[in-house]
Amino acid sequence: MLNFETDYARWRESRLQNWPDYTTLSAIKLKNPLCLSEEELHTLSGQCEVNNFALYRVDPEHNHKECVRHLAKAFGLANLDSHLCADNDYVSSLKVMSIGRASGYIPYTNRRLNWHTDGYYNPLDQHIRAFILHCQQPAYRGGENMLLNHELVYIRLYDEDPALIKALMQPDALTIPANIENGVELRAPQCGPVFYQDPHTQRLQMRYTARSRSIEWKQDPCLEHALMRIEQLINEDLALRYTLKAGEGLICNNILHARSAFTDGNIPDQQRVMYRVRSYDRAFSHISV
Repeated sequence: MLNFETDYARWRESRLQNWPDYTTLSAIKLKNPLCLSEEELHTLSGQCEVNNFALYRVDPEHNHKECVRHLAKAFGLANLDSHLCADNDYVSSLKVMSIGRASGYIPYTNRRLNWHTDGYYNPLDQHIRAFILHCQQPAYRGGENMLLNHELVYIRLYDEDPALIKALMQPDALTIPANIENGVELRAPQCGPVFYQDPHTQRLQMRYTARSRSIEWKQDPCLEHALMRIEQLINEDLALRYTLKAGEGLICNNILHARSAFTDGNIPDQQRVMYRVRSYDRAFSHISV
């Protein structure tokens, strides 16, 4: 495995030479998601190794929550994240909520979800390394997903000026304020880098949010320039834009992602429902690719 810091030139070449052609990318059909074949596992894990994500689809009879739990296990996601709005089975049901705690968080609304990595507010020992996003039912209109491998952002910035990467890897580059609800601290403030080497997998990780209300940045001119460049890069035509259909899902190593606003219809079959599983494990780390 090439190291993105000590073997940068070779690592860069290995990433760019295998960069996907999004025009030909399609969801991989899973015949029986409750018992994946070796070929299906090899194809999915191979795509995640190269792209840090893969798309899959299942037949209608398997388009349910329990199937997503089975897939998480098959994908090597054993250590699952439980957060304030997760269901008891660690699978979050993402849909528009008008009341309750979840209604205060954007994933449970129909508003645009800005660029971020999942769990950017978690402490580093609970970093979200991978997640599944499965579409049980798409919205009547909108809800497009945008995906961008953070490795490409790292390469673009490093090639422009290694000082930008150095600024982003400062251990105090960002601070996530405490989560306080009704005067009670539910989560302490979190401080850390944007890019860093995962101590468990040695892979490049990123933690980021474009939401100005959810983050405090270190006052550093080079860091400010790096953040401006990230904002420019994620708004270039680099990302995959894909609207998940019913029965389709995404497995990824917590790359940068966003979601457009959407409109639900007046009947249940036109109301967006997504299942999400977050894990402290990297996808397919239990499989040799």
